[in-house]
Amino acid sequence: MLRYLIPFLVTTLWASLAMAETGYEVTSKDGDKVVRYMVRFGGGKRFESHTGFDPLSKKFVYLSWPRGEAAPQPVASYWDPTSARKIVLYQFPDTKQALPVIPSIDAMKACPLTGDTKFKHKTVMMID
Repeated sequence: MLRYLIPFLVTTLWASLAMAETGYEVTSKDGDKVVRYMVRFGGGKRFESHTGFDPLSKKFVYLSWPRGEAAPQPVASYWDPTSARKIVLYQFPDTKQALPVIPSIDAMKACPLTGDTKFKHKTVMMID
C-alpha cells in the first residue's frame, strides 16, 4: 500500500507546485553597491500572469487574468534584428508604453536595474 501512496503524494505535490506563482529574491551589483529586490513569475490555480519590467518607473509590473479566460492580446510587436525573433508587446497596468513579457527568471539574462549579467536569484515563495 505504501508503495502506491508515495508516488501519488509526490505527483500531487509536483502538480500543485507546477501551478504556483514563484517569487524570487534577486541580488545584483551596481559597482560596489549590492541591490536586492523581489520578482514574481507564473500564475496560480485561479489566475495566470505575465511579468514585465518598466524602464521608466524601474519596477517590475504584472499583468494578471483569471485562469480559463482569454489571455490579454498583444498591442504591438516588432522584429528584433539581433535575435531574429518577433518580440510581442503587452500593455501592463500603470505603464505608459507597451512592454515585452519576461517569461521566467531563467530568461532574464541581465538584471534590468543594474545591468549585472552575473546576478543571483533564489526562490523565496510560492503563491497559489
